[in-house]
Amino acid sequence: MDISSVRSQPPLLFGLTVFAAVALLLSRGMLPPQDSPAFSLETPAGVRILLGNGFPNPGVHQFSDGLTVGGVIELTGALSADSREPGGVADDAVVVDGMALEIADTTPAQGKIEQRWMPARQRLALGILLHPDRMSREDWVSLPGIGEKLAAQIEIDRQNYGDFGRFEALERVKGIGPAKLKALRPFFVEDGNSL
Repeated sequence: MDISSVRSQPPLLFGLTVFAAVALLLSRGMLPPQDSPAFSLETPAGVRILLGNGFPNPGVHQFSDGLTVGGVIELTGALSADSREPGGVADDAVVVDGMALEIADTTPAQGKIEQRWMPARQRLALGILLHPDRMSREDWVSLPGIGEKLAAQIEIDRQNYGDFGRFEALERVKGIGPAKLKALRPFFVEDGNSL
């Protein structure tokens, strides 16, 4: 027997063994397909709310769809019903993805629930699409291609002519044309989605 033929058999056996193991794993679905994403793009069920000052555990929390502000207060134990000041957000107001709630202290033992929106960057980081009527000047500036001057123009247009109602209505703003709309489209909700 030739020594060179003996030395070539172990690498061949090793290669066949590795091939058989990979084939077995693929047949059982143990290895991910090559085109799988590195992370999930699915939108989580429920709504993400930023709880701010006055809440026992401030930060972003996820709640069930259809929950009201009163339900959030009850679940978090933030305020009792008799310690809430009138004039804040109504208890029966439904919470919406990207909403931010705070308790404004009016007296040491009482508070008023105030509502605002998470900053646009935070909403986008959480996968929450934007709506043009939920944007501040700072939110507009945080988007690509929108500078201070255009953000101010958007704010002035909204004050003069009212809410946009839908994304495409942004085209009425001087400085926003079809190309700018196309570039901004991925950041905003589809028309027909409610506020």
